[in-house]
Amino acid sequence: MVDVAPVPAPEAVDEVSDSAIDERGGRRWGRRRRTPAHGAATARPRHFPCFDGLRAIAAVLVVLVHTSFASGLTLRSSAGIYTARFEIGVAVFFLISGFLLYRPFAASHIAGGAAPATGKFWVRRFLRIMPAYWLAFIITNYVMHIDTKVHPGWHSLLIYLGLVQIYLPSHALTGITQAWSLCTEIAFYLFLPLYAVLVVRGRRSDRHQFTRELVALAGLFGVGLGLRFWLLHLHSPLAYIALEWLPSCFDLFALGMFLAVLSSWLAHRHVTPRWLWHPAMPWVSWMVAVGMLWAVSHLGVSRSPLEHNPPGRGLAQEVLYGLFAFFLLLPAVFGPQRTGTIRWFLRCKPVAALGVVSYGVYLWHQAWVDMYVFRWTGALFRVPLPELFGAAFGLAVASATASYVLVERPILGLKDRLGWWSGSGRTRTGPPASVRTAASVTD
Repeated sequence: MVDVAPVPAPEAVDEVSDSAIDERGGRRWGRRRRTPAHGAATARPRHFPCFDGLRAIAAVLVVLVHTSFASGLTLRSSAGIYTARFEIGVAVFFLISGFLLYRPFAASHIAGGAAPATGKFWVRRFLRIMPAYWLAFIITNYVMHIDTKVHPGWHSLLIYLGLVQIYLPSHALTGITQAWSLCTEIAFYLFLPLYAVLVVRGRRSDRHQFTRELVALAGLFGVGLGLRFWLLHLHSPLAYIALEWLPSCFDLFALGMFLAVLSSWLAHRHVTPRWLWHPAMPWVSWMVAVGMLWAVSHLGVSRSPLEHNPPGRGLAQEVLYGLFAFFLLLPAVFGPQRTGTIRWFLRCKPVAALGVVSYGVYLWHQAWVDMYVFRWTGALFRVPLPELFGAAFGLAVASATASYVLVERPILGLKDRLGWWSGSGRTRTGPPASVRTAASVTD
C-alpha cells in the first residue's frame, strides 16, 4: 500500500515536489519558476501511484516460477530457461522496499529536515509484516499440514515466528519456504534507520550530502556483490543459506535506495531531466528490463532452485536480476505518473488491486501449489502449467484477500492510533514540505 501525507503547512508550499512536476507533465531540464500552481501542486499528497502495479508484477512472477517448476515445464521444456528465472520477482520486491522505505530518509537528509522517527518506522514495519505471516504460517503448517518437515517444539516455533529460520541450516528450508525473503526484509528494516543515522552524520550542505549518499550506496552495492562472490566459492550448508542473508543482498536494496536518493535530489533541486521525463522513457526502460531477463535466461544458470552456481555465473545472475528490477521501476519513479500506456497499466484497478494483496499472495501461493500437486492430483511434474497456475493463483488471491480484509487492514489501522512513539504533547518543528510529504511513502 502507498500511504498519503496530510496537506503541508502553508508556510512551506513554495517547495516544489517531483510529484507536482509529474502532474504537470513537465520535461524541462533546470529549475522551474514558482507560480501559484506550484503551491497547489505541492499541497497535494505525495505518493507513487504505480507501485502497487509493480508489486502485482513481482507477485505473478514468483507464482509463475513455482508453478512452472511443479508442473514440470521448467525442467522438461525449452521455455524452462525463462520460467526458472522468474524468481527475479524477489529482486523487484527488494528494490521496491529499498526505494519506498529509504526515500523519506533520503529526502530529509538532502533537505536538512527531521528524519522519520525510528520507533514509528519499526512499529509500522512490524504491523505490516508479522501478523499476516503468523496467520499464514499457523494455518498452512498446523491446519493444512503442508510442510511435514517443520521442526516440532516451542523452540522451533519461536524460530519460525521470529523469521530467523534462514540463519539455521536445519530450519532454513522448512516452514513457509519462500519466507526466506521476509527474513531478509526484516533484517533490512532493522538496518535501515541505523544506516540512515550514520550516512547523515556531519552533513554540511545538500550537495555534500547527495555525494555522501551516492558514495555510501556504492559501498553497499560493492559489499553485496563482493560477499556473494566469496560465498559462491564456498560449499557448505552455512555458506549456501548465507546467500539469502541481508549483507549478500545489499546490492539489490542499494539499487532501490539509489532511486530514492536521485528522486529526492531532483525534487529538492526542482529539476526534470528531459530523458527521464520523455514519453518514450517507460517503453525504453521496460525493453531494457526484458533484455536483462533474456540475458540472464541464457546465462547457463541451473534451472534447479537448489543448485549452487559457479561464482562468476552466480555474480552475473545477481547483477542482471538487479538491473531488470531497476529498469522495471524507473517509469514508476520518474516522469508524469498519470500519462502513458505503461503507467496506465500499473495504475489500472485490477492490477493495482492485485498489488494491494500481493503480500498475501506471496505468503499463501506455495501452500496451494503443494496442496494441488501432492494432495489433490498427486501429479508432481505432470500437471499442465495453465491448470496449476490458475488453481494456485486463484486460491492464493482468495486467501490473500481474506487475510488483507480480516487481518492486515484492521491491524494496519492501529499504526495511527498507537501514539506512544510520536511524543504527543511535545512541540516539534517539522521538516520542509517536500520532506514531510515524501516521508509518507511506505510499502
